[in-house]
Amino acid sequence: MALSRLQIWNMAVGELPDARIDTIEEVSIAAEACRDQYQPSLELLLDDHAYDFANVRTTLAVVTNDREQEWDYAYSLPANVARPSHVLPFSAADVSTSRTFSWYGAMRGFEAIVPFRIEGGRLYTNQEGAILDHTTTEPSEATFTPKFARALALELACRIVMPVKKDRARQLELIRMAEIARERAKADDMNRDRESPRDFVPEVQLARLGLI
Repeated sequence: MALSRLQIWNMAVGELPDARIDTIEEVSIAAEACRDQYQPSLELLLDDHAYDFANVRTTLAVVTNDREQEWDYAYSLPANVARPSHVLPFSAADVSTSRTFSWYGAMRGFEAIVPFRIEGGRLYTNQEGAILDHTTTEPSEATFTPKFARALALELACRIVMPVKKDRARQLELIRMAEIARERAKADDMNRDRESPRDFVPEVQLARLGLI
């Protein structure tokens, strides 16, 4: 069952414990604390692990390349990047003209062969028409796995317990609980996408394709 943002907030305040929040717009200390700390809590978890449900692919916008001696292209980073994964080894133009996208998608270990560097809000690479595979900072709550929602609620609880309850002892307990929940959420995500033979592309196959 998919959870809403309000339900996750109430999971968090229930750990303090404190009174239930009735609406996202509610005027209360707990609701204000949740509004303030929800996104930072979410981004901390998304920065820690590349969750499948939060993975997206974005075609990057070209910007002035101030490192022409090192890289062929420079691109601006999307505002919603939480955790960059890799630049796909084909251009955005190829996506509409062939089945390259799905073919590479079936060979995930093959996707990471394009070198890139991120500095100063720019991504540098030699790939024309670059597509970045990354974790977004804006996943829908409806896509959260149960263990991720639990980890997020506990992380949020850690951050709001002091302004709401001013209980240092409970904060320390929640911090320990949140750390355990975060590791369980990561393990659950990895178990949902178990390693398979297609995750590794032998060098002989790469050689046959003329890529090494």
